[in-house]
Amino acid sequence: MWLRFLSDYDWKPGPQVTISFKAGGIHNVTRACASAAIAASKATPTERPAK
Repeated sequence: MWLRFLSDYDWKPGPQVTISFKAGGIHNVTRACASAAIAASKATPTERPAK
C-alpha cells in the first residue's frame, strides 16, 4: 500500500527493529505499517508516484 507521510513516523515491526519515515515521503509499506500509521494520523493513502 502506498502512503504519503504527513509527519515523521517510526514503525516498530519487531522488538529490535525500527523503520523511520520522514514527513512528505511517499513509500510502499506493508498493510500492518499502513494501518498503524493511518490510525496514528501520521499518513494518508495515495497513488503510486510517477517515475
